[in-house]
Amino acid sequence: MNKLSLYICKLVLFCIPIGTYYIVKSSYMLSNDKYMQEVHGHEVYTSIKKSKEKTKIKKLIIGDSTANQLYNTETDTTSSIYSLTCNQAIGIVGHFFLLNNYLKAGNHPEDVYMIYSPLGFWDNLDQIYTYHYFLKPFYNEEYKPLMTENVFKQIHKIPFYYICQNPIILTSDWSPELTAEKRDYTFFSPISQEYLEKIISLSRKYSFNLHLIPPFISEYWQETINSFNINEIKGQNYSNDIESYLNNICFINDSYFSDHLHLKDKYLIDFRNKMDSTIQIK
Repeated sequence: MNKLSLYICKLVLFCIPIGTYYIVKSSYMLSNDKYMQEVHGHEVYTSIKKSKEKTKIKKLIIGDSTANQLYNTETDTTSSIYSLTCNQAIGIVGHFFLLNNYLKAGNHPEDVYMIYSPLGFWDNLDQIYTYHYFLKPFYNEEYKPLMTENVFKQIHKIPFYYICQNPIILTSDWSPELTAEKRDYTFFSPISQEYLEKIISLSRKYSFNLHLIPPFISEYWQETINSFNINEIKGQNYSNDIESYLNNICFINDSYFSDHLHLKDKYLIDFRNKMDSTIQIK
């Protein structure tokens, strides 16, 4: 046996147990959905599961991680609200999917509060977290019929999008590197515009009040947000609502935040109470 053949044999013998380990592990994780509680972004899977449950609660909260800090989808037990908050990486399209699930399950909310950072409207399914947080939970036969041409166009730009449902990939935290595209907009991405309109259409179809609520925002972002060009959504039937949403932003000192976006834990109770008052939760 020559050196090359010997090397190949050693490589195969090395890879077989490793490959077997990952195959067995992924099969186990899939068989009982255990991966949904263990991978990064487990709150997305929790929200998906909760979105299909029946409840009589009339106030629903959806939103990004700033909302999830205050109304945690996994731990909040307040009897007056139902939380499907998770994170911004699923985009407005992902929040539409959750809301649509909730309504299709036969729920009849009177008020839906969408607590969402204005910075999140930038997302066009083109950020580093899109693969793991959006593709893995949603790029499947259940949600594909709800995806528009724009969504598929963006997905097909993502490296290795076609293996995101592979058991080994799906049950791991692995994702490829992805660099956000150069934006030709300052505020609303095309997909955000498209799916906010779909959310508004749901509010008409199911007769609930939709409230767009800004979270507490660090002064760190004030200049950026003030530079948003509201004319980008001029003519949209929600442009007045967005203008009011922007005018209601409460900018607070950056010392309250751990990373310019998320509140420090020691302030959460106080700001939860402030938000409760804003959206009239008792």
